[in-house]
Amino acid sequence: MTDRSIMRGRGVRQPFARVAFLLASLLALAGSLVSVPALAAETATEMAGERYFVRLGLQVREALGKTLASLPDFDAQTMRILTSHSANGSLDWIWSSLIVLAGSFVAGAMALTLCERWLFARFLNERMPDGAGTRSTRIIFLIARGAIMLLAVAPFMAVAVAIAFAFISGHPASRVSVLIGLEGAFTFLVLRIVLRAILAPGLPGGRMLPLSTRQSNSLYRGLMTAGGLSIAMMAVCDWMEALGLEPAGHRLGLILTVGMTCLLLSAVAIVNRKALTGLLASAGLHEEETPSPVRRFITRIWLPVLIAYFAVAFLVSALRVLLQEDAAIGLVAAPIYALIIWAAVLGILILVIDRLLLPRLDSERQLDRRTRDLARAEASAGEVHDEGETRAQAAAEAMEAERHRLPYRDLLDHGASILAVVVAAGSILVKWGVDITGSDSIVGNAFEICVIVFLAYMAYRAVELAIDRQIHRENGNKSEGGHDMEIGGVGESRLATLLPIFRNFLLISIVSIGAMIVLSEMGVNIGPLFAGAGVVGLAVGFGAQTLIRDIFSGAFFLFDDAFRKGEYIDIGSVKGTVEKISIRSMQLRHHNGPLNTVPFGEIKYVKNFSRDWAVMKLAFRVTYDTDVEKMRKLIKKFGQSLLEHEEYGPKFLQPVKSQGVTALEDSAMIVRVKFMTRPGDQFELRKVVYSGIRDLCEANGIHFAHRQVTVRVAQEDGEQRELSEAEKTAAAGAARALLDQEAAARTGGGSTDDR
Repeated sequence: MTDRSIMRGRGVRQPFARVAFLLASLLALAGSLVSVPALAAETATEMAGERYFVRLGLQVREALGKTLASLPDFDAQTMRILTSHSANGSLDWIWSSLIVLAGSFVAGAMALTLCERWLFARFLNERMPDGAGTRSTRIIFLIARGAIMLLAVAPFMAVAVAIAFAFISGHPASRVSVLIGLEGAFTFLVLRIVLRAILAPGLPGGRMLPLSTRQSNSLYRGLMTAGGLSIAMMAVCDWMEALGLEPAGHRLGLILTVGMTCLLLSAVAIVNRKALTGLLASAGLHEEETPSPVRRFITRIWLPVLIAYFAVAFLVSALRVLLQEDAAIGLVAAPIYALIIWAAVLGILILVIDRLLLPRLDSERQLDRRTRDLARAEASAGEVHDEGETRAQAAAEAMEAERHRLPYRDLLDHGASILAVVVAAGSILVKWGVDITGSDSIVGNAFEICVIVFLAYMAYRAVELAIDRQIHRENGNKSEGGHDMEIGGVGESRLATLLPIFRNFLLISIVSIGAMIVLSEMGVNIGPLFAGAGVVGLAVGFGAQTLIRDIFSGAFFLFDDAFRKGEYIDIGSVKGTVEKISIRSMQLRHHNGPLNTVPFGEIKYVKNFSRDWAVMKLAFRVTYDTDVEKMRKLIKKFGQSLLEHEEYGPKFLQPVKSQGVTALEDSAMIVRVKFMTRPGDQFELRKVVYSGIRDLCEANGIHFAHRQVTVRVAQEDGEQRELSEAEKTAAAGAARALLDQEAAARTGGGSTDDR
């Protein structure tokens, strides 16, 4: 039968047949475009892929031919089958079935409404979220409300089925028709429950998605309308198949249903594009965060990509229907399924995070417990208990504790968002028949690689975050005055010094292991890589002995806690503050500014000026007529006054004390004082002590001796005479020799004085 004769058939004049014929003609054109080049390709080459397309094109062409051939008699066959289910040969049973179905809907809806109202009033009204509750509380509320709505579906189905069987139990065709209608109603109610749990229309306090009430209501109405029409058309197709109607009409009905669903969902996406764009841009972000470039790119292209997806899904689904394969509406509704799965997985993961991994410290239960603990502590201390102040203090402490845990919670939330997106994308691939778990498929390997990369990324970020926060905490405990100290300030803790090295080691290990596993999943044999790494390591060991010595020396210096970051040390050849420690060297910043990089292997000893305490000893030259006892008492009194000073007192570990006369010179007595401070404070206090003792001596008539050298020249008979130039040179040389000797004694005896 030709296409022209088909068009002249009486079936084409009917509305349904005309629509079906137009749709079939479009698919015939698509099948022709596939099959004709494929036939030419088959004659030109014997490649397996081309033979597959040849067979596919021929099958589509044959299926279209059979469908078009059955269209002229479609109306007559349909009428004959429908009347065969009636005892008197009429179609009255269809109208009676529709009336019974409508009555079942009305009665079931009344039972559903009454049950929902009673259950809501009994269990949920007192727990209605106001937007101030935690997110886990809102998720639990939405789950509980969905469970109640699902329970209310049971009375609906019970009443509707009871009415249906009460009126049409004796007629099989009517019973099948009503049951298919009730099945569609049940699917519609389940869709209503799911969308109300995700979008929460009319319930801004319990909504989890960043949508306004107007946007949520619009999106909910659009999806319910599209879903309701698609479910109704799908029910009609199932009804046609159950009654044994023409298979060609059933196939065309399925294709029409798929096409209408694509158009409806595209219309919903276009109408609500602003709301969906805002959802993609801000989902999972804090208010102060800005979307990443990747997310901004997705917000620009998602709508045309979605429409293109619906077009491709329609073509593939139509071809599958013609080839009598399982397809129906699954591919078209895959984005909706993915959205539902994404929301469900993300909600469950958030509950796990907030209830098990990191329980919220600012929840009502935690606040009540913290308030009771504070009240008991106040009662034990004998303080007056104020309920309002105690509650406010508990809330402030909970907020502060929760603020410290916020980075970890953000990391887990970020991982949960990624995992939910991966699961949703996997559901779309499954709908398309892609094997994501098989080890032999490319997609399966790519999916496993994505999982490995995700786990490595989460481990990397967790290690980095935990150690960086610990380093920050250790640095925060350091003395604030150490930054202004001249030499020997208090450094960081030992843990703060070792943690950066340990962090780098862990991060490199995570990246290396993750890369090796990814290469293994890609089919790369990583055995030779390990062998090559061993050979390279052996070569490095032989050719870089100095490097190995530096690494091991540094490790033992750090294990011995010889120095820490921020401490002032002297290693003989150079001195300064430790600014950076790497695996083989460290950097010392001299107090005059230069930065020195020193390999650990070059260090022979370490003199640390920043540990425990420091003793400063000061020497004063006084004249021989000085009352030493009086000076000792004055210094002691001066030391006590410094201890009572508001600024300098806390910096002394031991007060300023006089050590008495420690040396006698030709022109002076050497009186020495000492004091003990924290490392680094001795240089600031030295200035104070010098200035104070000078003022103290001046006020009490104690004079400092000036350095002088007396040269005696032999005289004859007591006569005074002018010295010759030779005698003057000899006297100057004697004085210079004495001064050099004293300077050498001071330099060489410094260690003795400092003991």
